[in-house]
Amino acid sequence: MPDPPTCLAILARHNTPDHVIRHSQAVCVVAAHLTHKLFSQGYPLNEDLIRAAALLHDVTKAYSFKVRLDHALTGAKLLKKLGYPEVGQIVGQHVRLSRSRPKGRISEVEIVNYADKRVVDDRITTLRERLLYIRSRYGRNPEALARIDKFSSLAFQLEEEIFAVLPGGPEQLLQMDVEKEIIILCPTAE
Repeated sequence: MPDPPTCLAILARHNTPDHVIRHSQAVCVVAAHLTHKLFSQGYPLNEDLIRAAALLHDVTKAYSFKVRLDHALTGAKLLKKLGYPEVGQIVGQHVRLSRSRPKGRISEVEIVNYADKRVVDDRITTLRERLLYIRSRYGRNPEALARIDKFSSLAFQLEEEIFAVLPGGPEQLLQMDVEKEIIILCPTAE
């Protein structure tokens, strides 16, 4: 499992822009927070796997947008090729969860998917604000808008499932100090 310095090195090696790295670090902060809360509720989650997938979820985003490919799928393939198939499996579902996902399941895949839906650039936001951002940025045609609307309803359903088992509501994420948490959770190599 790649540790945070290794993840950051992978991002650098694949020319990930700084703003995408900052976004990924903020997603990691949200994912780690949820992981700790869910672990305390008895969910056996792999924190190292979640941290790696959160940091690497957009590793091929810049490249994929240039050549018009699905960055979740290209990221998954890259990570499998690098020897991290478990991380790749999560990265492959960070935009859209598998259709075969059992309702109510909260695993590493769902945590990273949801955490990404709570961060605009490098700022934690509400799910609604993030989905409106996605709609305005990527909803270029009726088909794209229909896809976004479908995964938006699934994202709200996932949020309900997560916070049905956690004390406090989704707004607790807005209180997090992203800068401080990035320093703790995403250290660079010594």
